Amino acid sequence: MHELSMADAIVRTVIDAAEKNDAVEVLEVTVEIGQLTLLNPEQIRFMLEVLSEGTILEGADFNLEVVPAEIECECG
Repeated sequence: MHELSMADAIVRTVIDAAEKNDAVEVLEVTVEIGQLTLLNPEQIRFMLEVLSEGTILEGADFNLEVVPAEIECECG
């Protein structure tokens, strides 16, 4: 279940950035998830909501965008 570790890293990163900018509340977070990461967006969203409880992220909208994979081979 690598969704938990990824969600934890996202929450920590956003809180760190918010504190460095003297934010008192975060209203929205947009996360791009590469299609090949095999992360489940709904599990990530759930984990983000749980991990944000009691922080300045609590109640924020988490926008998760899945980025399609682009693969190019040398053969053309």
